[in-house]
Amino acid sequence: MNLIRIGYDYEDVVDTFELKWQLLLQSKQVDEIEALVFGVLDWFVDIVSMLANAKNYLPNLKAVFLGDIEDRDCMISSLPQYDDISSILLSYAQLEHIHVRCNNGRNGRTGEKRPEGMRFCSPLQHNYLKVLRIESGGLNSQTLIDISQLELPSLEYLELWLGAPEYGGNSSINDLMLIISGQKFPKLRYLGLRNCDYTDEIATQLATSPLIRRLTELDLSMGTLGDEGLLALLNSPFINELDVLNVSQNYITTDFIEKILPRFELDCQIVVDRQQCSKYVEPIQRYCAVAE
Repeated sequence: MNLIRIGYDYEDVVDTFELKWQLLLQSKQVDEIEALVFGVLDWFVDIVSMLANAKNYLPNLKAVFLGDIEDRDCMISSLPQYDDISSILLSYAQLEHIHVRCNNGRNGRTGEKRPEGMRFCSPLQHNYLKVLRIESGGLNSQTLIDISQLELPSLEYLELWLGAPEYGGNSSINDLMLIISGQKFPKLRYLGLRNCDYTDEIATQLATSPLIRRLTELDLSMGTLGDEGLLALLNSPFINELDVLNVSQNYITTDFIEKILPRFELDCQIVVDRQQCSKYVEPIQRYCAVAE
């Protein structure tokens, strides 16, 4: 795959990035690019519109990653917020993979709350998208509703970092029910509902859902899952349909891992490492991993 990464250093200015972008589009091999990765970008760079407007230059684009950063570059709460990213899907009918790492609730420069969050404002069907990953300090309720209304018949991998209220995460279990019930995305094999402050509720609903029968991996890591939520999953009649159950970085007690978990005859791999300090056993004391 012909992959290009583009971004700029902090001493760069917006015009410098836009110049890099124009030079890329004018290159002789631009029509061979299959994947674009964008690093640190300024809040003033409207990369979603720039991508949508460049569709005639990038006929073979199959993968996009917005926000390829690490903490040494900037924290997730300081990343740009993308409003409506539907235009990327509408512009690239052959796109198979979209990965967005973003701030979803505050202006990274001013700290001002932006309650509207990221949206998929255009109801659409996309026949080729296989991977949808959104990593955020907090996803808006409406964002999840938008995603659940997308028609993505080829989607195999869905990863959502649901997040904390301090960073725009105002969703609830009700916003996920279309997905959790198995009514959407018939080819889904990986479901990651990560970095969530209501993981116990998700686990309880999934335990009785036929969706688990279709999945090879269920990832509830980085959240607030406790013993009760994990017990509900382990008692699911479909639990051994999974290959992997990832509940790392949650609030499972040592007693549960050492004494109760071994009682279950599991055909799936269960990942339980890096549990949070056992003193945070009450749900009100728990917090998701990316809460800064």
